[in-house]
Amino acid sequence: MANQGGSARSCEMCLSWSVLRWTRTCHGCRAWKRTYPERGKCPRCRHETHLNTDGLCKPCLQAIRAVDDAEWALGGAGAQPRDLQLIVGTWRDYATHARKLVRRHNGGRRVSQAWRLKHKQEQAPTTEAAAVLEPGFRHQLALFTVPRTLTDATVRAIIGRPLSGWDRACAVLVEMAAEHGMSQGWHYKVAEMVRLALAVREAEGADRLPEPMLRDLPTHRDAVRLVLLRADLLEAAPEPMRFSRTDQPARTPYITDPVPIPLRAPRQCRDCHGWMPVGRRAGFRCTPCRHWRERHPRGRCVRCRREDLPLRADRCRTCHPYRLLDEAKPATSRATQLEISLPAGVGGPVLPVPVDVPPAADADETPAEWTARGQEALFTMRRDWSPVLARLRRRPRADLPLTERARLLVEEYLQLRADQQAPDYRKNIHTLTILMYWLGAEAAVLERDVHDLAQLDPNLAAKPVCQFLRARGLLVDAPDLHQDADLVWIEAAVGALPQPVASEVRAWVDVLRSQGRREGEFRSWDGIRRYLTYVQPVLTDWTATGVATLREITQQQVEDAVNDLSGHARRQLAIVLRSLFRSLKRQRVVFRDPARNLPVGDLKGMPRSVPSDLLAGLLDHAATPLGCLTVALVAVHAVSGHDIRAIRTADVDLARGTVEIRRGLLRHTLYLEQFTHRLAAEWLTYRHRRWPASTNPHLLVSQKTALDPDHPAVNIGTLRGVLPKGLTLDGLRQDRILNEALECGDPLRLMRLFGITEKTAMHYVGTAHPERTAKLPR
Repeated sequence: MANQGGSARSCEMCLSWSVLRWTRTCHGCRAWKRTYPERGKCPRCRHETHLNTDGLCKPCLQAIRAVDDAEWALGGAGAQPRDLQLIVGTWRDYATHARKLVRRHNGGRRVSQAWRLKHKQEQAPTTEAAAVLEPGFRHQLALFTVPRTLTDATVRAIIGRPLSGWDRACAVLVEMAAEHGMSQGWHYKVAEMVRLALAVREAEGADRLPEPMLRDLPTHRDAVRLVLLRADLLEAAPEPMRFSRTDQPARTPYITDPVPIPLRAPRQCRDCHGWMPVGRRAGFRCTPCRHWRERHPRGRCVRCRREDLPLRADRCRTCHPYRLLDEAKPATSRATQLEISLPAGVGGPVLPVPVDVPPAADADETPAEWTARGQEALFTMRRDWSPVLARLRRRPRADLPLTERARLLVEEYLQLRADQQAPDYRKNIHTLTILMYWLGAEAAVLERDVHDLAQLDPNLAAKPVCQFLRARGLLVDAPDLHQDADLVWIEAAVGALPQPVASEVRAWVDVLRSQGRREGEFRSWDGIRRYLTYVQPVLTDWTATGVATLREITQQQVEDAVNDLSGHARRQLAIVLRSLFRSLKRQRVVFRDPARNLPVGDLKGMPRSVPSDLLAGLLDHAATPLGCLTVALVAVHAVSGHDIRAIRTADVDLARGTVEIRRGLLRHTLYLEQFTHRLAAEWLTYRHRRWPASTNPHLLVSQKTALDPDHPAVNIGTLRGVLPKGLTLDGLRQDRILNEALECGDPLRLMRLFGITEKTAMHYVGTAHPERTAKLPR
């Protein structure tokens, strides 16, 4: 079978080398002949061949499109014939499918900008290139130091010039690009700036270029600085200089990000003196004034006496609305209203200022103008309520004039809180009355205004009023007021740490919140705050000694931080450090856990009994039903204060005589004896009579939490206040468990009776009966 391959020879049409089999032309030229069958003489290369609609052959068209002949593409005068460009043919040539070539003699809009740029470079004179950055005398001191203006033209002028030190700098540049994986474009741009810096060094006549002179370079100053430092061609400044105006990471100081063009600051219009907002780039006149200049002739305004302004009825744009007022009475003041040019507005004629304006009333007798419902505020500024309170200090709240809607709103609040005859109740009424008098009831009230008003006077309250207005859709919530106080403290504490320690601590906080790579135990913000309180001084000391990341912490540093403490503080710090590094190891932030073998220890404290003289008369001291029930739950059933606050009304079953204690997902049932059962029934009766409208689901409520729509639990301070001085809730609980351990000595009975763990039960039994343990107390 004959060989089907071809031989490499020149195409008779384009003279390019290609693998030809049976024909004398390449694949591209055959497609060209089918597309353009007409033959003629090409005006560029003077060859007789097939021409396209522009009168060019295929090789000449490809040369022009490759921006190799800008003079011919732009139709320059006196363009000489060109030789054919020798190329290598390809099987797939899409030259016939290219767009039509457009050539113009005057350089129209459709001519490629790249052709004009290349033609300009070809026609640029070469006599000035030798005068750019001429080498100066060696080691000659300059009398004046003038900043240089270095541009792309300066870079093109030194192309091909031999520069001393370029070989060393080029080797360093190649090494840096390979080390950090930089692109070829970055290498090309930095190489241009390095050559420019070396040319400046020769012009200065110095062995090493002074580092401050790098400011004259157009771009990539930080990269050039590192290249010249490694090549020993730069005289370093006393302090390292950073030329980038942006905040660059420390690991790549030579990457110069482009600096964004700053927006223009607010400025005044030259015609109307109105303020234009930030970001407008329309010039020094606002949009209405520019339109006014296009429609009206210029002259001198008869009212403000300013020259060269567009006039309508002999008045400028700012004085034209006052024409009726000037006709009614002679103008004694030339002042006008200051305007703000907003980006969007409603067009139409400017309405004149009315003449019959009623005189302003006394400012001390009228409140602020009320805002209509649905109207947006032009400025969002915080109010200063001090002048308002100063005006109302000697004025009774009941005499304040209110609108009909505001009066009905205050009466509704009076009816709702009629059962609360306490000072806090009067605080709420006073706060709502002042708000309705000054702001009105037509628009929603800002939550920030309510809190700002209540902070100025101790006889005013904010939270109940906000809850009342929110329930009726008359409150605009402030998100910053609803942030968790512990979360705000944690963010401030972590933000005070330097990077990257702060990011590592945030990763630990995410793990504690069960937001890490693995699902874990969820912790509250108050628990995380306690953890961070113990470890914050240690982290501050480590960063002060030069620790940049927690990966640098060793086992010896962890032990030194713990050994300085003792007792409860040492145990808590050890627990926190173990949690910190264990979480970071799980998140793959640190490579090893330096606190893995850190001993935590155990509490050596022993529970103590409460003296009998303090227990005597304990119920007599708790005079309220709330206090009696609290004492019974703590002293009889050993319920902790946290568990008492979490008991709900639905958990109490008086018919069966049981109370269910919620401890996370676990439940513990208390069986009430006759005494505690009677106290629980008395408390429920008192609560129903005292607060019949209360919807708080918790069993124990107070004056503040009973009618609170947020349904909070009673404060722990309220429970501690029912006990006499010298007693605590934890002390009474420990005394009850220890007394039971002395009577029975059975840890299983303690676990079933009080719902404690086996370790805690054994601890109490060991304290009550030390003879049953292996170690006797000394």
